[in-house]
Amino acid sequence: MKIILLQDIKDIGRKNELKNVPDGYARNFLIARKLAVPANKENLSIKENIDSKNSAEIDRLKQSAGKITGKNFIFEVRVGDKNSVFESVSKKDIENALSQKDYKVEAVTLVKPIKTLGEHIIEINLGKSIKTNLKITIQAKK
Repeated sequence: MKIILLQDIKDIGRKNELKNVPDGYARNFLIARKLAVPANKENLSIKENIDSKNSAEIDRLKQSAGKITGKNFIFEVRVGDKNSVFESVSKKDIENALSQKDYKVEAVTLVKPIKTLGEHIIEINLGKSIKTNLKITIQAKK
């Protein structure tokens, strides 16, 4: 029986995929637990609409990634006499700087706050597994 998955199911497939599974498994388990719906004409047209919206969203995110990639964000931190840094730049600081420039970001990949001066390359996730690198420069406050 052909079904459309309503959520990710281990060893079967991902959300919104069209799969062929045994009839009993589809009726008694997947459809009964609202994990899938039968692949009839109505449900297939709904799936096509969702797929077209997802592809449009992915195209928009790729365009945003292209705009962000060339940008350099500058952060100023307090520094001591021997260039010892008193402040750090965290994920939250980077997300705030991006949101002030109207860039929508799902997640910033940063293991720990940055406490060194200079240029750093940070990976950011825009959503729908679209990722790009962002260059940030950390310099001493004047």
